[in-house]
Amino acid sequence: MKKNDSWLSSTSNSSYYRGSRRGGSTRSVARFSRLIALVVVLLILVSIVQLLRSVPLPRASQTLSDAVIPGQRPSLPWPSSGGAEVAVQNVGIIGSFNPDIKIQLASVAKIITALVIVKDHPLSLGSTGPSVTITSKDVANYRYMVSQQDSVMGVAVGETLTEYQMLEALLIPSADNIAVKLAQWDAGSTSAFVAKMNAYAKSIGMNSTTFKDPAGLSSGTVGTAPDQVKAGLKLLQNPVLSQIVAKPQATLPVVGVQFNVNYNVGHDGFVGIKTGSIGSAANLVFAATGSSGSKDLIVGSVMGQQGVQPLASVLNLSRNLVNAARKIPTQEQVLKKGQLVGTINAPGNKPVSVIATQGVSFLGWPGLKVNYKVRFIKLPRNIAAGAKVGTLTVSVGAQSHTVELVTSSAVKAPSLAWRLERF
Repeated sequence: MKKNDSWLSSTSNSSYYRGSRRGGSTRSVARFSRLIALVVVLLILVSIVQLLRSVPLPRASQTLSDAVIPGQRPSLPWPSSGGAEVAVQNVGIIGSFNPDIKIQLASVAKIITALVIVKDHPLSLGSTGPSVTITSKDVANYRYMVSQQDSVMGVAVGETLTEYQMLEALLIPSADNIAVKLAQWDAGSTSAFVAKMNAYAKSIGMNSTTFKDPAGLSSGTVGTAPDQVKAGLKLLQNPVLSQIVAKPQATLPVVGVQFNVNYNVGHDGFVGIKTGSIGSAANLVFAATGSSGSKDLIVGSVMGQQGVQPLASVLNLSRNLVNAARKIPTQEQVLKKGQLVGTINAPGNKPVSVIATQGVSFLGWPGLKVNYKVRFIKLPRNIAAGAKVGTLTVSVGAQSHTVELVTSSAVKAPSLAWRLERF
């Protein structure tokens, strides 16, 4: 019985399990095949998505920053007191002495008086502008100022002066009474005109100067040496005013020949600008020709000089400063050919350098700021080696030059492999 039972059991199990194993194997293969198919479909879908995803365009960035010309800063024979500054027109400031000290301006204030007048009543070279008649009130004011020992110019009732002549009187013999006449003619009152002076001064960056009167007689009319250089540079931009301050003398209707208080003018290359004396102190804003071959003027100020002859002292100091300043400017290289200016980062590429196609040199000196401004074009996906990708504008003061920028090597569109592999 056990033998028969054992035989029946053995035969029955063998046929059943063989079928069962074959069925299980088939199902496993089917499941595996479906899994493989799913993976393939997923890979295809992922590949399609990867290929359809937008690829960013190459991006360029500037790596060259603003800098200063290297080397030891120049020195000048500064005064022992007061304040001073020396600059080269269109280039920059050579140096300053006590730049923050505020000093009574005296007749240096008349630079802004003149600038406000020509702003409100523009003149062109060769024109004289409208005429103004001198009244008895003007003569009375003149006589009062004589009694106060102010710097004045004689006038007579009924005399007519053109705008140009009044500006000559203001800037050459430094007539305080004409400063008042100009202010009243322009604005109706000196207080209204002084408000214009302060607004104009702020508009050109004279943030440390305050005007209380048009002639500079008030102790409240004060400012720094750097501010007065700004005023001088602005005056030189006006051809009529720069013509007037460069005159050693002028001939006016009633008083005749009037000599320039700034007796440096006409000597040693001096072409202006304005003296200012009050009590035992003197100021000067000056302009003189620069080094040989340079069209840019040396412009400076010497303020608050004391002594027995303060005006003579300030004029001598200005000559010393100009002679020293003429030796300072040289041609300075501020950009080299092939210099690295920026970088292009593009998908599927290593960073590519952007370089300058030429060098640049400017008139300058150590310590002067150099500005670099880059403009990139819209970059395509494929960029050849040496292709133009933008421009660089280099500037020192008002000096400026623009050079082309190119790639140091090629930039290629992303490969198919990169587009499939990126995440």
